[in-house]
Amino acid sequence: MDNPEPGKKKRRFFKNVFGFKRFLLFTGIYIVLFLIVLTGAAEYTSRPSFCPTCHYMETFYQSWRISAHNKVDCVECHFEPGLTGVIKGKLNGLVQIVSYVSSSYKKRKPWAEIPDNTCARSGCHERQAIQDTTYEFKGIAFNHKHHLQELRRGKTLKCTSCHSQIVQGTHIEVTETTCFNCHFKKSTDPEHKYDKLSNCTTCHDWKSKTKEQMANFRYDHSNVVQNSISCYSCHTNTVAGNGEVGKERCFQCHFETERLEKYDDTEFMHKTHITKHSLRCFNCHTSIQHKIQKMDPQSPPDCVSCHSNSHSAQVNLFTGEGGFNTEKTPSVMFLNGINCKGCHIFHETSKNDISTSKSKGSSCETCHGKGYDKLVDQWKSASEKRLKEIYSIYNIASAQVKNSKANNKADAEKLMTDAYHNIRIVEVGKSVHNIQFADKLLSAGYDLMKQALNIIGSSSKLPVFKSSAEFIPNECYNCHSGIQEISVRKFDMNFSHNLHIVKEKVPCDKCHSNANKHGELIVNKQNCNNCHHASNKTNDACAKCHGFQTQVYNGSYLNKNQPDLMKQGGVGCIDCHVNADLLIKPDNKICLKCHEKGYEQQMEDWKKDVKTLLSETNSLLNELKGAGLNTDLQNEVNEIRKNVNQINSYPSIYVHNYDLLSTYLAEKKKKLQSFR
Repeated sequence: MDNPEPGKKKRRFFKNVFGFKRFLLFTGIYIVLFLIVLTGAAEYTSRPSFCPTCHYMETFYQSWRISAHNKVDCVECHFEPGLTGVIKGKLNGLVQIVSYVSSSYKKRKPWAEIPDNTCARSGCHERQAIQDTTYEFKGIAFNHKHHLQELRRGKTLKCTSCHSQIVQGTHIEVTETTCFNCHFKKSTDPEHKYDKLSNCTTCHDWKSKTKEQMANFRYDHSNVVQNSISCYSCHTNTVAGNGEVGKERCFQCHFETERLEKYDDTEFMHKTHITKHSLRCFNCHTSIQHKIQKMDPQSPPDCVSCHSNSHSAQVNLFTGEGGFNTEKTPSVMFLNGINCKGCHIFHETSKNDISTSKSKGSSCETCHGKGYDKLVDQWKSASEKRLKEIYSIYNIASAQVKNSKANNKADAEKLMTDAYHNIRIVEVGKSVHNIQFADKLLSAGYDLMKQALNIIGSSSKLPVFKSSAEFIPNECYNCHSGIQEISVRKFDMNFSHNLHIVKEKVPCDKCHSNANKHGELIVNKQNCNNCHHASNKTNDACAKCHGFQTQVYNGSYLNKNQPDLMKQGGVGCIDCHVNADLLIKPDNKICLKCHEKGYEQQMEDWKKDVKTLLSETNSLLNELKGAGLNTDLQNEVNEIRKNVNQINSYPSIYVHNYDLLSTYLAEKKKKLQSFR
């Protein structure tokens, strides 16, 4: 019999070979599948959408979505360039997943170090650090080269020193607080070589800006630059906080005693945390705020040691508080951090040789431009009239409450006391410190007085006292409260704001515009005439605006009783100045309306005669200047000069009463000749 062993061995051999091949095949398949899965996982986990799988990453993911980097994948910044960086990043990501699954992340915050080379990689910000280019960052001049290539306070800054996520919802953006900690952190350096960082002009270089650029800011600093006004003249107390590092901050990350012993080694701390690990400044430093801060009304002035509460009314007005039945309305100056010294810049010495700081109209012009002092004068004038009016009302109401026998008289007296308190704030504090709040105080005082009369059951009605807000639009009311009390001289006529704004309810923009220049007058004399003469063409209506012409025509000018011949004949203003229902300025042809041809020359002769007399009288007045006349004669000369100037101002007046004017001028000419 043949031996079967060789056959079994052969079959066993082929079986082992096939088994090994199958092993290799399946092993290869598993490896390929593993690589496919690994590649897919690597690709999937590299997508930004994977990051918020861990719920604590949701905030960072959402801030990335609305950031300027939302087209850049997270791994582009969070992995260093190159294969090594990718592998290292993936391993760190694996550690974070394990930390998330095991919930150990709850014991520490997620942390990511972003080295500078990820920002400076090709196609991103590779030249940002070396470019000598100045940027505009919220109105402030900034240059990357000065910050990344030069030492700041002797320290090397990293990109993430300024670009970080210290504010919820912002991703790798610069926040001003980061700048403030470096610029305003007080240094112990005895040479004070870092003091320049806190100088205003280091960042706010107004001189390099055009007037148009400066005008776009909240306040136009053109006058400040032109007059070389120091920033500290207006802006004080602009820095809050000290940026200190409390030792307790270290315990957020470290517990080793030997590490905490390095707390006072500032150079080592910055080198380790910033240069090596790109730590953000605010992980250790408390924040410093730099902004225009409101003046603290509780902060005592320099004189408070002797004059306690001497300026409480002014402070109440300036801060917009302290009144009864009024909402808080701070002055615009107060809201913008302007302190008392911003306006009180003139030092004067009293009898006791004490230097005080006073404010004048010219102190306004320093910052706001020429002519602004006129607005202050208007405030003063309007306030005086309003105070006089409200005090008159107060006296009426006070007398009624005092004489009342009502059971609740005490409640009414309390209201009257509150009303008086409001009025006194305006009177003592001066409305120029806050014209808008002053108006609200007086209006609230008026309402309190009405309430007092209602309580005692008085049937008497107080005179009307309205707030300026009722007829002045808000944008104008903020500065021009009380303008209704102001009358001005315009187009040789007296113009009453009260008549136009209050009684006729003419809107401000009917006459003023802000299109080219704030408050620019856009009406002319003809516009006024078109409005005033539109419906009221009567002789009596003319006298309301043309009082001087009316006096001359009626013959009452200078207490004379010498009416014009036309007036005696019954001719009124509209007979010459209205033609076909249109108001006109007539020439000499108007005479032919009633007189024969040739009479029109009479008007030209009148004009010529009066002009000649005026010229001769003016020459005599000039000769008598400085002639050393006695008081009585000088007063008479001054009176003649005033009247002559008035006649000079109205050339049309020459024909309104030729006899009166020519007679008067001839008499005064003769009088002046006798004074030679």
